Amino acid sequence: MKQNYTVRHGALEGVETFLAVARRRNFRRAAADLGVTPSAVSQAVRTLEARTGAALFVRTTRSVGLTEAGQRFLDLAGPAFEELVAAGEAARDVGQRPTGLLRLSVPRAVVPLILEPMIASFCRTYPEVELEIAASDEMVDLATGGFDAGIRLGQFIAPDMVAVRLTPSFPFVVVGSPDYLERHGYPEHVDDLCRHACLRLRRSNGAIAPWSFVDGNGEIEAMVSGPLIAHDYPTLLGAAMQGIGLAQIPRPVAEGPIGQGKLEPVLERFLF
Repeated sequence: MKQNYTVRHGALEGVETFLAVARRRNFRRAAADLGVTPSAVSQAVRTLEARTGAALFVRTTRSVGLTEAGQRFLDLAGPAFEELVAAGEAARDVGQRPTGLLRLSVPRAVVPLILEPMIASFCRTYPEVELEIAASDEMVDLATGGFDAGIRLGQFIAPDMVAVRLTPSFPFVVVGSPDYLERHGYPEHVDDLCRHACLRLRRSNGAIAPWSFVDGNGEIEAMVSGPLIAHDYPTLLGAAMQGIGLAQIPRPVAEGPIGQGKLEPVLERFLF
């Protein structure tokens, strides 16, 4: 059975004052507890008595006591008011500490670089947060996908996205598999890339990312070509390890395969 409740405007007004007087049995002491004047306490009690239609206190020159109506009001209002105070403190406590579900959308490449080193400490620090990590190279819209936040590599950040830098810029490296370099030779200069199969990245805005180098004090961009265009670095990394061509990749992404001898860096003196 559905029940309807009506809460009158000002129904709680004066209740805290009443409880303070009932506890102290003294208007002046109650006023001191509440940080108001005794006259304000008296006025609040009179207003509450007028609203309830019954005298709540018996006042004499020496003491303050509860009427029968006042005792009934105390028995019911006291515990209820304490629950209201506790509810407010609980709500404030939740607002001051992280809690609930936190959904992150991240590219696969950043999971081992940024998230894995901090997941354990984050979960220990915020035990009331449920962390959900959606690792995908698909550039999902954070709002429509129901995500609270996301991590994006610099070139994939939309112009209107509110972003905070998490790390310094990653240095890049050009890599190729030993098999590919044995078949096609090692490029000695940026100009040599025109004779190599170069694996390219398409940015979120649809443009093919140029390869960036430094030559002396100047920065140069090389428009390379090759058999493969990918939308993420892990795909480029895998293709380079298979000997399909050279790839320019953030160094942290390529460090593992380089250390394992699956990839070799080239043109290092032209890189940032």
